[in-house]
Amino acid sequence: MPEADLRSAVLDAEYTSLISAVGAALDGAPDGADRLVVAGDAYITWALEHPGAYQLLFESDDELPATRAEHGPRLQRRIVELAHRVDPQAPFAAALLLWSAWHGVVSLRLHKTEWDWDMTPHEANRRLVAALTTRHSSQKSSAENGSQHHEP
Repeated sequence: MPEADLRSAVLDAEYTSLISAVGAALDGAPDGADRLVVAGDAYITWALEHPGAYQLLFESDDELPATRAEHGPRLQRRIVELAHRVDPQAPFAAALLLWSAWHGVVSLRLHKTEWDWDMTPHEANRRLVAALTTRHSSQKSSAENGSQHHEP
């Protein structure tokens, strides 16, 4: 097997593992669970448990071949659907914002191990989701009440 094919197969296997972990967490989430938190927690947990794979997938500046992981688009659609809570007008952009935040939590935890974070990665995820969804909810409430005030 040529090196590029082997590398692609490894990346596909690791990406499929990540997708499966997040998908299983969402599928197994109890009623009433905040599904954005569930998705973020699963992403963060997988990444911290597979740091080498995570870095290869998301922190390498090598040009990577397109993934052949068959469930990737399905998971992306699920995250975009969930991201409607963050911004119903631009859910794809909101999903990218969530991913950027989750990636930041993971990447900094992997590389800045000497820092005292004063919260677990999952607590950070809950705070991120709360901040992103609260802002939209407060803007929606203001609009429904006829308020013209918009926070930056």
